[in-house]
Amino acid sequence: MDATVDQHDGYRFVYLLPFSADTLLVEDTYYSDTPELDRAALRDRIGDYARTAGWGVHSVEREEQGVLAVVLGGDFDAYWRSTGKVAKAGVRAGLFHPTTGYSFPDAVRFAHLIADANDLSGAALHDLTHAHAARTWAERKFYRMLDLMLFKAAEPAERYRVLERFYTLRPGLVSRFYAARSTTLDKMRVLAGRPPVPIGRAIQALKDAS
Repeated sequence: MDATVDQHDGYRFVYLLPFSADTLLVEDTYYSDTPELDRAALRDRIGDYARTAGWGVHSVEREEQGVLAVVLGGDFDAYWRSTGKVAKAGVRAGLFHPTTGYSFPDAVRFAHLIADANDLSGAALHDLTHAHAARTWAERKFYRMLDLMLFKAAEPAERYRVLERFYTLRPGLVSRFYAARSTTLDKMRVLAGRPPVPIGRAIQALKDAS
C-alpha cells in the first residue's frame, strides 16, 4: 500500500499485488465522498504511476472497477423493514465491513449459517438472517464511529493522516481490524493519544456516533 501518492478526492493509496515476476495488480483506491468514478482519469493515473516506477507496461490483462460502501451510521431496523419481510444476504443485509467495504468473509460466515439451519422456510430464513445481520450491525458500531472520524473530522486531503497513524500500530491489531474482530484493548489503542484530526471535530464526530 503506497500512500505517498498525491491525495486526490479524499484519502488515496495505490495497492500493489504481484502475481508473478512480470505480472502486477495496480489498484488505485480512494476514500471519497461520492460514488462517482472517472475511469479515464484513474486509468491515466495508474499509467503515470507505473511509468514513474520505471515499469514497462507490455499489456493490460484485465481491468475492473467498483465502489464499496463505507458506512457512517443508519437505522438498521428501518432499512430491514423497507424491503419487506424477506430474508436478505450479502451487502443487501448489511453484511460487510463498515470501513473497508469487504464482504467476502461475511459471505463465508453467512453460508455456514444457512448450511447449519434446520428450517429453510421463508419465514424462518427471514428470522435467522435478520437476527444474524442485526447482531453483526450492533457489534460493528466501533467501525462506523471511526468512519465518522475519517469523513467528518478530517478534511479530504488530510484523511491520510488518520490511516498513517493506524498503520503504525501492531500487525495483530491491524489484522483483527480487517477481520472486524477488534478486541476491547485494540479499540482503546486505536483511540488512545492525540487524534490526527482537529480535536473539536473529533469530539463532534464521536457525539454523532452516540
